Amino acid sequence: MPTPTSVCVGLELEFLVAISTAGASPGEGRWICPASKKDVDGFAIGDFRPAEGPCIHKVCQVMASGGAPVGCKISPLIPKPSPEQVSGSSLVQLTKTREDIRVWNKEAAASTSGTVAPSNYWFVVPERHLTQDCVSKSSKTPSVKYAWFGTEINSPILIRPQEFSQGLPTLRRCLKGIQDNMVVGLNSGCGLHLHVNEAGCMKLQTALRVVTLVWHLEDTLLYPLCHPYRSKSPFSMRVSVESLIAMEEGEPAVSGEGITLIALLTELMEKFKGRKKVDKKLIGAMKRLWTQPDLTSLGIALRKFKEGPVHTTTRCALVVSKYNTVEFRYPESTFDADFISCWTDLVRHLYGIAMRPQADFNRVLTRVYDLATRDQMPGWGDMMTAIEFKTNMDRWQARLGQYANNLKDLDSQGILPASGR
Repeated sequence: MPTPTSVCVGLELEFLVAISTAGASPGEGRWICPASKKDVDGFAIGDFRPAEGPCIHKVCQVMASGGAPVGCKISPLIPKPSPEQVSGSSLVQLTKTREDIRVWNKEAAASTSGTVAPSNYWFVVPERHLTQDCVSKSSKTPSVKYAWFGTEINSPILIRPQEFSQGLPTLRRCLKGIQDNMVVGLNSGCGLHLHVNEAGCMKLQTALRVVTLVWHLEDTLLYPLCHPYRSKSPFSMRVSVESLIAMEEGEPAVSGEGITLIALLTELMEKFKGRKKVDKKLIGAMKRLWTQPDLTSLGIALRKFKEGPVHTTTRCALVVSKYNTVEFRYPESTFDADFISCWTDLVRHLYGIAMRPQADFNRVLTRVYDLATRDQMPGWGDMMTAIEFKTNMDRWQARLGQYANNLKDLDSQGILPASGR
């Protein structure tokens, strides 16, 4: 069954931009953010502002040169009335907050409602925790030759069928432009986050089904399709293990579809009771899940039960966001557009399963539970078959094969080469 065309995706992709007080290394013709020694010294006390404007604006300009509608907040270090100081940009006012933002190619920005919002643009923002990590931990820097500024690209809401059928062509152009024209890098703190909903909206029932399905797919499909570090990263912890729903106790009474789902899982657990992976705590967790009254409550219930001694994020790898989306935070960041396209197809497909009639959803869940609880761990290809996901396996394998070779350590990727090299 094909994924409904109404299922849309928003992408968040984190990366690092190089900063130097001495210019580029010999033989490096790509842009590096110029900075004074005083600017770079300020990083040690958390003052990243001098690099924010130049880095963010350069990313925007490069992406805009490929035709994409791009935007960013106005830098506090550049006077508001002077958009001409940033080549090719203009100011527009957001409909909701009346705040001005800086944009490029505003005529290309899509808006179904006529409103002006950041989600109409490829919106570029600073990512403070990435910059801080590079300051405090030298092992996190792609190269010790430079300082590094954390950056995040937020895509518009992607819903046009050709974006998916053609493998995210706009993102592909944007990433190629950045990689060919700027010195950039990645480390283990950089994540790829995929937001999914239906035409900008999400029903509670659909979100509950997505969580139910993902609960059984984390170890059998989702983490096997990421770098091994992601299953240990504090930024992508298991919702089936670390969330409030997983860790709390109590078995509240369910109603509606929750009754049918609990009955199905109880029947499956009885059928497969001789298997070691049949978890008796599952029923309690599913009851706590299916008694969440609304999306806000569900979002809180999916957060980490206990964050740990060091602040990173209170979110697990599956999030119900403030934008009424399900956010998948499993994969590492990458400039490999094929890999991102594969993940986009996968999360859209999972959301599409959650939109199916109840009997169809239960049929898929039954197959997933059967495979996931077998004593011998199924392969990710087997799980793709179980969820009826048709994909190009070679595209996945091309990426996964690198985890034993040049991508063994996400903190040792170095500077990304120009895409043509």
